[in-house]
Amino acid sequence: MSYSIATSTYQTNTNTFFRPVEKTIWNNANGGTWTPDSTGETTLTMGGSGTSGIVRFASDSGENFAVVLGVHNYARWCDIVTDIPTTQTATTLQPLYYAANSAQSAQREKQLAACSATAKNGRTVNVSYTVATGNNLKANIVIG
Repeated sequence: MSYSIATSTYQTNTNTFFRPVEKTIWNNANGGTWTPDSTGETTLTMGGSGTSGIVRFASDSGENFAVVLGVHNYARWCDIVTDIPTTQTATTLQPLYYAANSAQSAQREKQLAACSATAKNGRTVNVSYTVATGNNLKANIVIG
């Protein structure tokens, strides 16, 4: 059974501008796709439970972070990674969420409907599922 997560991104602080620079999908449960639409949402569509996608954001001032969204054991989950070194990408981060006994796989197992993180410079990033059950999920990404 497939799942979709429609995401809307909001920026509340105008001191820098963030844009998506990379999108990945874990190749399990028939993988999936990231698709933008005309309303400004970007939708992650996955072939089934047991997979996820990452969107990595970068700013014009050099900051970057990643938002991880997925479905595990038929329930949604999320995570945020801030202060990503330039040697890492979403592609290098994604396998960590499926590695045995990693901090990232523990985060996946929590199946959170909301999460937040604060970067070293104090910038906040929040993710909240506004539709958290079923197969057609929705999540807001708020960059402070």
